[in-house]
Amino acid sequence: MKNFNFAVTTQIQFGVGISEQIGAVLKDLIKPGGSNHIPGVLVMVDPGLRKATWLPKVLASLNESGIQYHTFEQIQPNPRDEDIYPAVELVKSNRLEGVLAIGGGSTMDAAKGTALIASHGGKIGDYNGWGQVPGQILPVVTVPTTSGSGSEATCWAVITEARTHNKLALGDPHLAPAVAIIDPALTISLPASITAATGMDALTHSIEAFISPLSSPVNDLMALESIRLVASHLKQAVKAGDDLEARAGMSLAATLGGIAINNADVAGVHCLSEGMGGLYDAPHGLLNAILLPHFMAYWQEGCPERFARIAQAFGAAPQASEAVSQVSALAQSLKFPALREIGVVEADLPKLAALAEANVSNPSNPIPMQAADYLAILKQALDNQ
Repeated sequence: MKNFNFAVTTQIQFGVGISEQIGAVLKDLIKPGGSNHIPGVLVMVDPGLRKATWLPKVLASLNESGIQYHTFEQIQPNPRDEDIYPAVELVKSNRLEGVLAIGGGSTMDAAKGTALIASHGGKIGDYNGWGQVPGQILPVVTVPTTSGSGSEATCWAVITEARTHNKLALGDPHLAPAVAIIDPALTISLPASITAATGMDALTHSIEAFISPLSSPVNDLMALESIRLVASHLKQAVKAGDDLEARAGMSLAATLGGIAINNADVAGVHCLSEGMGGLYDAPHGLLNAILLPHFMAYWQEGCPERFARIAQAFGAAPQASEAVSQVSALAQSLKFPALREIGVVEADLPKLAALAEANVSNPSNPIPMQAADYLAILKQALDNQ
């Protein structure tokens, strides 16, 4: 057995209704009156949640715990660096000492970026890549309202540089949230289309982590359980959004997937989707959902034993081809469009392939991949052939 390291640096609190205890969680984290006293926090909220019936209860818990807060809602899907700097100014001008993120992956990544720049200054691009953060950042508490990104428990933040349209991937242990509060009830109102796309995002994370050369026996357990949960619950969560058992299964799958990529890496699907997201501003989860089946077919010969275990997690026979079939069948049942249907144009494919080869996660593919390999997959996915 090879040597390995495994860490879960984020405290995870999971349960239906637990979001109404956010104030108490922050109070314990901050310890008012002591050296870590926080006079207030920045609450970064997905703008689509303004009318959520549960949001006033969550915010009321802050008041009940004596925690002052300022809200910031100017967060776009695929967050941009230029959107983060106003949030940083709000933190600095009010001497806030923590960030609470309520929303999906975009909101949580923006919160990490805000805490980073508020703590160390500079621009988002100064911290691109792995291990560029010089020290601790303001504490971040995450409350996911989707089940896909896993950002609530990762040390990564993906932020688009508005000037170049490049997606910057910032990775550092200091970016890991202090606490993740995962309340499956907050995902009940999520539309079916977003449930499907974010669910496939979670599946992509788990599969890429499991087949990564960097995975470990402990990480394998996390990834395989996440795959099993997606296989068991995603279609039901899409079909019946108020099924709390299905929602809880998907919430846990997303968090386990986040932990898995935190201890291994993502791979080719993300190498392509990150470049495409920067160029087209397309939803990250949807891009992964479209691309994953094509990568499964490409990867299977490189790690047949791993694929056989993925098939078993789906409840199928332990054969590599079954893993490909199961993932493809799941994606087809959820009726995702082809790349061309969401605005991808053929002339851009070589550029996207080159960006994928240059991506920091390209070495984590289970088999070597060059621009020509990515281009071949893009051509298939363009019309979903």
